[in-house]
Amino acid sequence: MNEKIVELLEDLFEYYKDDNWLIVKKFLLKYLHPDIRKKFTTRHNKTKKHTLNDFEEKIIEYYYIRFDIRLKLYEKDKHKE
Repeated sequence: MNEKIVELLEDLFEYYKDDNWLIVKKFLLKYLHPDIRKKFTTRHNKTKKHTLNDFEEKIIEYYYIRFDIRLKLYEKDKHKE
């Protein structure tokens, strides 16, 4: 896990206790270097919905292990193939 991501998650957890992945993702994207931001998924160009990749799932898993909160990508935000 990238040190900067861990640091940002620690900072965010002080204020955000909910489970919406998109809130956490937006926070991370705002403060991470572009080289790391490239690893995140982008919205689908037509539906504007989201998907998860392995990198994001590892962050979600880390967050669950560290803070006991399972971050979710809600159905209303998911892109359906």
